[in-house]
Amino acid sequence: GFNVIRLLSGSAVALVIAPTVLLTMLASAERGCPKGCRCEGKMVYCESQKLQEIPSSISAGCLGLSLRYNSLQKLKYNQFKGLNQLTWLYLDHNHISNIDENAFSGIRRLKELILSSNRISYFLNNTFRPVTNLRNLDLSYNQLQSLGSEQFRGLRKLLSLHLRSNSLRTIPVRIFQDCRNLELLDLGYNRIRSLARNVFAGMIRLKELHLEHNQFSKLNLALFPRLVSLQNLYLQWNKISVIGQTMSWTWSSLQRLDLSGNEIEAFSGPSVFQCVPNLQRLNLDSNKLTFIGQEILDSWISLNDISLAGNIWECSRNICSLVNWLKSFKGLRENTIICASPKELQGVNVIDAVKNYSICGKSTTERFELARALPKPTFKPKLSRPKHDSKAPLPPTVGAAEPSSEPEHDTEHISFHKIIAGSVALFLSVLVILLVIYVSWKRYPASMKQLQQRSLMRRHRKKKRQSLKQMTPSTQEFYVDYKPTNTETSEMLLNGTGPCTYNKSGSRECEV
Repeated sequence: GFNVIRLLSGSAVALVIAPTVLLTMLASAERGCPKGCRCEGKMVYCESQKLQEIPSSISAGCLGLSLRYNSLQKLKYNQFKGLNQLTWLYLDHNHISNIDENAFSGIRRLKELILSSNRISYFLNNTFRPVTNLRNLDLSYNQLQSLGSEQFRGLRKLLSLHLRSNSLRTIPVRIFQDCRNLELLDLGYNRIRSLARNVFAGMIRLKELHLEHNQFSKLNLALFPRLVSLQNLYLQWNKISVIGQTMSWTWSSLQRLDLSGNEIEAFSGPSVFQCVPNLQRLNLDSNKLTFIGQEILDSWISLNDISLAGNIWECSRNICSLVNWLKSFKGLRENTIICASPKELQGVNVIDAVKNYSICGKSTTERFELARALPKPTFKPKLSRPKHDSKAPLPPTVGAAEPSSEPEHDTEHISFHKIIAGSVALFLSVLVILLVIYVSWKRYPASMKQLQQRSLMRRHRKKKRQSLKQMTPSTQEFYVDYKPTNTETSEMLLNGTGPCTYNKSGSRECEV
């Protein structure tokens, strides 16, 4: 009986201890952190460790894993097995070039995947099929040359897709058809030359589209009728020379259109901008526009920000409609709209040229004559008739150079510069002297004290000399006043005697 009781008590203790041990093991697994990594709760950061393999000791309850700035080269089959709680995964700035089709199996809850700045040249069609809950997918700065037709199939919850800075040349038709909730698509900095009409099919919630720095030569706004929610379209720095609209439809959602840095010379017709009645910001700078017709200007009814700088504007009568529109425009605009032709007006602001040279009010001949006359004022000296010549002065010969007042201005400028240079030099010399005195006073205080004592001694000596001079009597001045007459002179010569007057202090006299 005693053995039975002992056995029962031992089993009871085991039942109590077993769950405790299990919980302790789970807690230690939760707290485990790979060597060289940094763990913050359920977030693991294994960055800049030169890892070539993904650590195997990552906790199963990990919610976020960052493997940035390492040396990973490939992702194997079931690479993230056991991390079924993972919600974000950062694999950017590695050397990944090969990804298995089932590398992301088992991480169905993943919402953010960053694979930018690697060496990926292709993806298999089913690569992203296991991660259907993705919200953000970044594949930019890789070496992608093409995309599979079903590359993004099943990603219905995707909000942003980045394919920037790859080597894509074409985009398959209906490739984004399942991305119905996509709001941002970045295809900038690729080599795309053309787009099919059904490329953007199904993207009914797209708000921002980047197509800048590609190789488009033509733009047809009929490509975008399915983008009913698009607000911002970026097409800058392509090679677009022609913009057209071959479909009658209204694109009421578009608010910003950036076409700067292209080769646009003119617009195919007023219908180009009539289909975007709510356009608020338009960038047309750095193109090849020479003028803009009145019909195009009338279609810009809702603009509040426009950029037109850097074009080759021809300041002729064709520019008048644009200048009048700019004067009445109340939104933001650049003031650096410069004339490129004719030669007489190169570098002059378009609005100033129209105002000062009356481009819109005079004929072409009168305008050019005024342009030649105004910027070159000359000084004509008056010809005066000389007094010795009775004939009228001859008129100056044709083609003779007329003296101008420019040398006088040059002389004034030179003298003014000399005055400034002299005053600056004087000021600097005074500063140098004061600096030397200050440094010597700080650096050699004993020598400065000796100089002060010597100066005091000299002053005392001068005072003593002055006091001695005041105490001694003034010396008396003696002088002899001798003025013999003519008779006295003869007697002195014969007899050797004569009257002599000797004055001392002006009161004593004697005769010799």
